[in-house]
Amino acid sequence: MSNWERQYHEEVSALASPQQLDVQILQQAKHYQHKKDIGRLLSKVSLSGTVTAALLLLVHPAQLLGALAPGRIPEGEVQISNPTKPQWQAPILPTIPKEDPWVSLHSQVAAGNYIALCSEWRKRRKASADAPLPRELRRRAQKHCRILPKP
Repeated sequence: MSNWERQYHEEVSALASPQQLDVQILQQAKHYQHKKDIGRLLSKVSLSGTVTAALLLLVHPAQLLGALAPGRIPEGEVQISNPTKPQWQAPILPTIPKEDPWVSLHSQVAAGNYIALCSEWRKRRKASADAPLPRELRRRAQKHCRILPKP
């Protein structure tokens, strides 16, 4: 037997409780019963939900980083400056919408006029250096325009 086991047994043998107290505790324990109205599944679900909530609170990245809610300052600290944006963010530039060069062709195709689309598609197929038609217009042209053999 190791040294710590021997010391444990010595300490346990030194502890003693009155006999009357032991009898009272045993009688109270006999009256304890588990609640029968809570099912096993409900008990397991509530326990797993509690454990999940506790883990989320303990392991949340804000806890690890020591992050604070916006506008709150911990006690004892003085806020030096309050910039509207953090300095590490780049300024937001306004986006300028680009004009779609295919707007007129899209509107003609939506109206059911495929003549302009077919002529543009044939032109683009012959000259491969130009920018191709957008994918939607290309699919419509392949579906509606006849491919005529070269003379």
